[in-house]
Amino acid sequence: MEFLEVQLELFTVNICSRCDDARHMLSGIVAELNDDRLELDYIDVVENIDHAVEMGVLATPALAVNGKLVFCPLPEREQVLQFLRNELKA
Repeated sequence: MEFLEVQLELFTVNICSRCDDARHMLSGIVAELNDDRLELDYIDVVENIDHAVEMGVLATPALAVNGKLVFCPLPEREQVLQFLRNELKA
């Protein structure tokens, strides 16, 4: 059985306190889930504006999963955690 990776892209801006909170929250969720299939990348919107526009990011922090924008802006921790648990079961 092949295990599919779950690619997470967290879109942030350096001067955003909510983005700092989101980085800590998401790294904590990834650590809690402790699943090698999760891969988390932090995307600075200013440095990667073309990619952010292409993904449809209109606010930060925002989260894309496997190339699709799923949260913009990011909801509460429990909602993100449950969404990722479901992705890992799929």
